[in-house]
Amino acid sequence: MNLKTIILDCNLYEDSDEFMHMVFAKKQNDKFELYSEATVLRLTLDEMEMNLIDIRNSKCLGFDYFLEMNIIQDFYADIRNSEEYKTDDEKVTRIIYYAEFDA
Repeated sequence: MNLKTIILDCNLYEDSDEFMHMVFAKKQNDKFELYSEATVLRLTLDEMEMNLIDIRNSKCLGFDYFLEMNIIQDFYADIRNSEEYKTDDEKVTRIIYYAEFDA
């Protein structure tokens, strides 16, 4: 799966009181790209207490933390109908920028 697909399909994931989803992706040239390989981890509350490096090392070695799915969902909802970000690529690129520089 790639980062663009995960972000555009973000509303398919629903967190609960028992687990939440977190996105990890591989960087290309030290940055996330639209087509960076990515994965969604469904983590229990106990796992959420773990250090991000420990999660990465035990569940998705070679990937870097991107964002929690609920953050992606909120951000995507805010820009979905924006006149500034018309295409899917523009929307995904904006979320990637947020993950790298503002989160």
